[in-house]
Amino acid sequence: MINLLLNIIAAALFSFYFIEMGRFHKKWNLDFKPFNCLVCMPAWIGLALYLLPVVITHAIIVMFGAAILAVLINTLMKKSI
Repeated sequence: MINLLLNIIAAALFSFYFIEMGRFHKKWNLDFKPFNCLVCMPAWIGLALYLLPVVITHAIIVMFGAAILAVLINTLMKKSI
């Protein structure tokens, strides 16, 4: 059960980073669904993670979670100054 929740979190983090922060769908000319859709992409990534080993899910959570958290902390620091 915990692996399913981790898959959902990893899919959401990866998709948010890919679409909103990295804007890779624009850079790589993938400006069509599911690559530019913040609802579609996590569903497909979640399915792929469900079929892949759990270690890949953990790696995605650590990588993209750290990147998103760093941006959030930086934004909070700039607002507090």
